[in-house]
Parts: sequence; structure tokens; C-alpha cells
Amino acid sequence: MDLLLQLQQIPGPSGDEGRIADFLEGYCDALDGVTVRRVGDLVLAQRGAPRVAVFAHTDTVGFTLAYDRRLVRIGGPHVEGDERLREVSGGLAARLKLKQKDGATEWRLSGKKGEAGSRWVYAAPLKIKKDTISGPYLDNRAGVWNALRTLERCPDVAVFFTPGEEHTGRGASLGARIACEELGIRRALISDITWHTDSIRCGKGPAVSLRDRYMPRQRFLDEVLAAAARSGVPFQREVESDGGSDGHSLERSSFPIDWVFVGAPQKRSHTPNEECHVPDLHQMADLYAHLVPALSR
Repeated sequence: MDLLLQLQQIPGPSGDEGRIADFLEGYCDALDGVTVRRVGDLVLAQRGAPRVAVFAHTDTVGFTLAYDRRLVRIGGPHVEGDERLREVSGGLAARLKLKQKDGATEWRLSGKKGEAGSRWVYAAPLKIKKDTISGPYLDNRAGVWNALRTLERCPDVAVFFTPGEEHTGRGASLGARIACEELGIRRALISDITWHTDSIRCGKGPAVSLRDRYMPRQRFLDEVLAAAARSGVPFQREVESDGGSDGHSLERSSFPIDWVFVGAPQKRSHTPNEECHVPDLHQMADLYAHLVPALSR
């Protein structure tokens, strides 16, 4: 988990993914047999002759400091008040306070005053205790970690590290164009983290999403499920009516690329106290190492 701990310490709220893109570009460029291309803050790393793409978004939720210490959400952070925050581009630290004004709840920065327009993220590090890892930004640093492991383990794969998923999905839309028009890739797996619910449980393996707000093409989903069953890796089947991922940007694009979301569940999404089971993450990596070559045949 050392790589995951390192990834989590690199801030990257939506619109400000340059630091994590720099790290990924350097990390992937150092891998034997991997070619790296960067478009803005999108990083494409490929090996061999890929027929399957893996999409992993690099942005996180966070906050923009407005006027009078007011915080504006980036993405959909869930807060209760008194969360520790750190400034992305400076060394300031503060806490988030809830303030009632005109019958509404405002988020305010408490502590040293920052500059209007500065970006802020949760400050807590990840902690590992026995079989659990907890802290902010497992969504989606764990998905990025899994994508890197897939790149290291699969001889033929294209990995798109995409910006902007928590806000616009623009990075995945750009990746879809490159995958289809330049690489001839028509199938993708979405390396992201899903919800712990009454039906999808932490500690029971990664989930293959059968649907959320959008639905993948059934024949490709059936192929993914059959390959997952042959893998011997325990997995869960998820059905949701809401939720979003890079898969939605692929679905809404004009490019003919099939997609399925495969990811480990986590508790307390978009809070400073997200939690995953470490074995679920390793099983997610094992499942991807089987799915990518199986779907490439």
C-alpha cells in the first residue's frame, strides 16, 4: 500500500490535477515497455498492442475559497463541520466551520485567512489498521493505484488517467476520442470506487456494476461477468439507480466504446473518513489483471 499512501498525499481537486498528472507521467515513463502521452492533465500510458482501455480519474472533491472566508464546493464533498483542511498551493492549514445565515448553512474557513480563489482539500493522511485503510480520497486514489498495477501486470493495455470526473467528465470524453480514433479501442473498464451499501459490502470483494444512473451495453457486460466468473476472484454484482463515473462520459460521447465499472466498495464517500478493506483492493487488482487480457481476445 506504500504507492497508494504516496498517491493520496498529492492534492488534485477538479481543475487542479497538474501535480498528480506530473507524478503519474514520471512514474509511468519509468516503467519498461510503457509509452506515455500527455494532453493537458490527461495522462495516457500504454503497453503493447492494447484492445482494452482502463479509465481512472485523478481528480478529487475539494473546496474553492471565495470571499469572507466562504468555501465553495468542488464536486460533492460531504461535511459535518470541523474537518481539517490544507491549502493546495501553499502551506496554510485550517478547519471547515458551519455557519447559519438567513436560514441556510454556509461553509466557512476557520484559521489563517487564505487568498480568494485558492483551492483547499481534506488534510488527513491515510491510515492502515489491520485489514482496513481509511482517510480521504480513496475515491479515487485507490482507482489510480489499481490502474497503475494493471499497467504493470498486463502486456497489452492502455490506461487513461483522466481529470475532471467529479465536475464535468471532460477528461474521459477526451480519452474516448483518443481511444477510438487513434488507438482503435472499443472497450473499457472504469477503475473507480463504489459505495458500501446493504447489498454491496466491504470485505466481500470488488463490485461489477450492472447499472447505475446509466447502463452499459448488455452484451459487453455479460462478457465481463463471464470473464470475472472464470477468474476465481470473488466479486459482487451491483445494481444502483444513481451515481456517476467516467463511464457516463463515455456513454454520452459520440464514440462507440463499451464500458463497465469495476471497483471496490468504500464507506463514507467524499468525507475525510472514507474506508476500504485492503483485501478488496488487492482482489480488485487481481480481477483487472484477469479481465484485461480476457477481454482483449
